[in-house]
Amino acid sequence: MHGRLKVKSSEEQKAEKKKEQQKKLVAYQMGMKKILSSRQKETYDKESFGISAQLLCVNPDIYTLWNYRKEVILIEHDKSKEDEVEGEEKFGQFLNTEISLTEQCLVANPKSYGSWHHRYWVLLLHPKPNWEKEFMLCTKYLNYDDRNFHCWDYRRLLINKIGITLTSEIKFSTDRLNANFSNYSSWHYRKSAVFTDPADSSAWFYLRWVLSNPALTKDKKEKLMEQFEQLEELEPDCKWILMAKCWLTGSLILSDCDHTDDRVLYYKRLLKLDPMRKGQYQQYLQLKD
Repeated sequence: MHGRLKVKSSEEQKAEKKKEQQKKLVAYQMGMKKILSSRQKETYDKESFGISAQLLCVNPDIYTLWNYRKEVILIEHDKSKEDEVEGEEKFGQFLNTEISLTEQCLVANPKSYGSWHHRYWVLLLHPKPNWEKEFMLCTKYLNYDDRNFHCWDYRRLLINKIGITLTSEIKFSTDRLNANFSNYSSWHYRKSAVFTDPADSSAWFYLRWVLSNPALTKDKKEKLMEQFEQLEELEPDCKWILMAKCWLTGSLILSDCDHTDDRVLYYKRLLKLDPMRKGQYQQYLQLKD
């Protein structure tokens, strides 16, 4: 009837949607064909490079395209070394464009493995990386979604780059937990702190509180012990690892007496590693006798 808008039927909508998807598929296939052809020739084709950026903005999880862009970046890196005057500056500008691309991709999918990984790889190659800006970006994304564990992992990589203390990071994660106590990613991030800087006592004391939780099962404690063993291989002179093993075996003894002898050995090693607290460790050993 006149004056009324025509409402499309569900069948018409499905047909239009299918047509649009088919159109995108054809464009994707043509783009990938051109990029792969360019890649085989091992040449830098600006058109193919641009097409790869367009495709990644739509779907940032196409690892083949990220790998292709890495190959191009390495070509540009080699070229920059030939120009001793402006090579480094031009290469830095080239990488800045790549960093902007990853940010566009993260807008499309904030939990894109490929985007976060590529961004960090580019920054490691950058002649003047702005790590402080990256840290601010992490805070921004975690304010959007505090369960984005990809962003938490990326943030952990940045800590040593800009000298952020674990104490301040634990405070930050506390703020996130106050906003959402069920935030598993934030809890996991706090546990991972001991592996980032084993010498920082604040993370270990936090871990001791975690170990006191009665909900922590024996299987989880055993798994944690395996991780301590691995960490000790990397940091054999870190007393905190031994202390944590003492705390852990102390709780495991309640259900498994086989750990008693292990705990005695840990305290004996602490006598050598931490002589200032010799009396404390000797007292623990006497209690075991």
